[in-house]
Amino acid sequence: MDTDRYIVAIEIGSSKITGAIATRSLKGVVTVLGIDTEPLNGSVKRGFVVNADDVSSKIKRLIRKLNNRISTSKKIKQVYVGIGGQSLHAEDHMISRDYPEGTIITEEIIRHLQEEAREMPIAGADILEVVRTEVTVDDQLRTGREELEGSNLKMGLKLIVARDELKRSVAQCFRGEPSVIRYIPTALSTAYVALSNEDRQAGVMLVDFGAETTTVSIYKDGLLRYLSTIPLGGQNITRDIMTLKVTGPEAESFKVRLGSAKVMGEESNITLRGENLSEIKSLDLSKVVKARIEEIVANVNAHFDYAKCDRKSLGAGMVIVGGAAKLSNLAELLAEKCDIRVRKGALRQDMLLDVASQSKSADYLQILGLLYCGRENCVTVLPKAVDEPHDEAPEEEVKPVDPKEQKAREREEQERRKREEKEQRKREAEEAKKREKERKEKEKQEKEKSKGPGLFGKWKDMLRKAETLLDDENDNF
Repeated sequence: MDTDRYIVAIEIGSSKITGAIATRSLKGVVTVLGIDTEPLNGSVKRGFVVNADDVSSKIKRLIRKLNNRISTSKKIKQVYVGIGGQSLHAEDHMISRDYPEGTIITEEIIRHLQEEAREMPIAGADILEVVRTEVTVDDQLRTGREELEGSNLKMGLKLIVARDELKRSVAQCFRGEPSVIRYIPTALSTAYVALSNEDRQAGVMLVDFGAETTTVSIYKDGLLRYLSTIPLGGQNITRDIMTLKVTGPEAESFKVRLGSAKVMGEESNITLRGENLSEIKSLDLSKVVKARIEEIVANVNAHFDYAKCDRKSLGAGMVIVGGAAKLSNLAELLAEKCDIRVRKGALRQDMLLDVASQSKSADYLQILGLLYCGRENCVTVLPKAVDEPHDEAPEEEVKPVDPKEQKAREREEQERRKREEKEQRKREAEEAKKREKERKEKEKQEKEKSKGPGLFGKWKDMLRKAETLLDDENDNF
């Protein structure tokens, strides 16, 4: 019996859409069955879908690819969708409730209040997730899931919000099947798989360098303390390189292969050749890349002040993830400018991921995070095809025939055929005899004509002429 749940996730970025399907066992082991991508070019701007038709068609193509990785008797019916963008950020919210004296404050009561906060209206914005920061009962701090007795509950929350157009623009790409189980802020799901419990407890800044946005999250004492988005990313560097008179694909190639955030050692000015024989000077490339990445790093550094966070208090330092984080020497530049220890993110070691799926886990942290956050089964089993009954005329019952009777019928049939053949031959003989007689009579008459009339014939002719004359006279009278 198949007890594994199938989890399907879709992440819509500015440069590509990523889809993944995995099984999750009862023990929590995630086995990735497949990860596929579809490129995007201008259809998504900083998280907002501006070309729904293009994005929708590529999502359907991804779903078909993922569906091919499982049995033909199963079909993807629903998915988890990662969401992010320029307007994504966290807002503080406090809930206070009074209860009768001696009330046991349970996890169920706290979850209920948390769900109430999710429905709280905010003008022009959607609440995508509600994260609790602290819970006190009669001013006593609650730790873990312990139940406390008291009459006053206070709960601090981080509301993960974004402009309402953000979710609406993504939702229009999922009309019909598959449906969306839940929209998950990618910043939270990525942190779940990239940061260990020790990292969050000690304090850490997670920076996700995307194509058009850079998301900054700060965790301390095991809880989310800050989240905000910078409207700059790797594509800004690519567009700057295009000013050196190269195409977009060439600029991306130069950035990935030869771009560097920080010059290490003496820099020389050499000619760099692109894939389409385009040429740029190495100093020009370095100047363009450094100018933009230093601007992004300066924005990241500013968020320590925005969050009112002492960087020295973050014992786990800074962790960087995302496609743009692959830029050469970016970690070194961040460490220098932000005065903090920096490391590249990887899947945390306590994640239960099968060995085959771990090979490229660092490249797919965002989509793996969405898979790990999924709990509901996303695949349904198709019903077996059943042949429908057809209305057919009832067959007549065939009675067995006696062999003697059958032989008698055959003899009778043979005799009937013989009689018919005999009568046919008799008719043909009579007709032949008649034709022969007519032929002889005709020959005899022709022979007599050729001899001329005899004595009797002459006399007969004279008599016929006399009768003719008499008739003529009577007519004249």
